[in-house]
Amino acid sequence: MHLHLPKPLHGWREFAGEAGIIVVGVLIALGAESVVQDLQNRADARAFRETVDHEIGMNLFVYDVRARQFSCDEKRAAELKSWLERVRSGKPVEALWPASPQAPTPYRSAWDNRDAQVFNRLPPEVRQKYAEFYDELSNNWSLMKGEQEQWARLIPYAETGPITLADRRAIRPVIAQIRGENEALRANLPISRDIADVLQVKDVEPDNIPAEWVKRVTDCRSVIGSPSETATMNARG
Repeated sequence: MHLHLPKPLHGWREFAGEAGIIVVGVLIALGAESVVQDLQNRADARAFRETVDHEIGMNLFVYDVRARQFSCDEKRAAELKSWLERVRSGKPVEALWPASPQAPTPYRSAWDNRDAQVFNRLPPEVRQKYAEFYDELSNNWSLMKGEQEQWARLIPYAETGPITLADRRAIRPVIAQIRGENEALRANLPISRDIADVLQVKDVEPDNIPAEWVKRVTDCRSVIGSPSETATMNARG
């Protein structure tokens, strides 16, 4: 018994040519789709970098506002120490002005809501620098909040009156903590700026931060204040 294979209508040579055309067409289509996908991936990565770089730039502004207060905070910590020494007499002493250093809340939305697939398409060294910057940001913001907590412990002394031995024992470590966190931030913030330099990111001033507020928080005034002044400060929040 002999099996007869069906022959193409116009012969095997023409059939092979037609099949080859189809194969080439499919390969071209797949290649074009790959090119389009690659272009889209590149656009997504570029948009992500632009967004995160803008956010980092605003965080550099946050750091700048805090850095302007380093010297003042050192001076005010020294005033606190001198004030604490004067209260040994047991006589009423001046009220304090326990206003902590201030800075805008850091910006994190772009980083915290990043798409993992887009992020993983960035060069490894870029991913590393972004991660380093935001690790530093978390640590620095923790220090800033710690400062505010320490200054808040001095609010009970925003009125004139005698200070007890127990008070002095409570205040002394607060002063040490204020100094330590100020020194830590002074050392840490340049690290973040170095990372931003590698990423070629510059400061961006947020459009929702009033210049009057920045001027007020960076004006250095004495830590010693009158009760009326302290009441006004607390009222402003």
